[in-house]
Amino acid sequence: MDFGFTNDIGRLEAADVYREAAIADGWACSPTYDGSEQMERASTLTKDGFEMSILSRDRREMPGKWKFEASISIWGPDRLSIKPPGQYDWEKIKAGIRTCNSCGAKDVATHRYSFAGRSCDKCLPEAKRVHEHDGWTR
Repeated sequence: MDFGFTNDIGRLEAADVYREAAIADGWACSPTYDGSEQMERASTLTKDGFEMSILSRDRREMPGKWKFEASISIWGPDRLSIKPPGQYDWEKIKAGIRTCNSCGAKDVATHRYSFAGRSCDKCLPEAKRVHEHDGWTR
């Protein structure tokens, strides 16, 4: 996984567009690191118990392997993760509460694994096996 690090400016621009669309759709938005980083680089958004974190950092001024950092993370009111739709879509985000992050099954009961993983009944044993190994909470 690249954890959002990329050299593709398109991913950076897509994260900015996502943030703008969420704000236009009524999400409250604030800087994640108030006072040390602008909201356009690191923002926390909330709406109806959902929370979203969007990072869109242009790192070209810093020497290193990656030019940009662009990531979108979403959690439902149950504090479990929701896979972000490719483009902002409030209905798909809400449906994410009943969507398995492992197999993609829709309109199913989902359960926690690890810290915030979301899985259906079928995928839960394997998700726990992979992520909840000895010492996983340390």
